[in-house]
Amino acid sequence: MRKVFSSNELSETVLIRDALLHQDIAATIQNEHSGRTAIPEFRPPAEVWVSNDGNYEAARRIVVDAISTIDSKADAAPWACPNCREENPQSFDICWSCGHEKSLPE
Repeated sequence: MRKVFSSNELSETVLIRDALLHQDIAATIQNEHSGRTAIPEFRPPAEVWVSNDGNYEAARRIVVDAISTIDSKADAAPWACPNCREENPQSFDICWSCGHEKSLPE
C-alpha cells in the first residue's frame, strides 16, 4: 500500500478515492474518522492509499487531474438539477439530492 493523497477535508479524500475507484484502482481512506477528535490541532489528515504499489504513478496522475478539475470548478456558478431543481456545486456531475446526472450543455 502507498499513500497518494492527504487532506484535512474528508470530502476531498472521498472524491479522490472515488476517482481512483472509478478508474479501477483499489484505494482506501485512512484516518477517515479523525475529524471527530475534540482538539482540532491534533486531528491527523485523512489519507488516500492505493492497495497496489504498481498503480501509484497512474493514481498520482488521477489525483492531479481530479484536484485541478475541482479547483477549476470551485468558483463556477452552481447548476440546478433538471430532475429536482436542487442547487449543486459546478464540480458535482451528479445531484447530491436525488442522484440525477447533470445535463450536458447542448
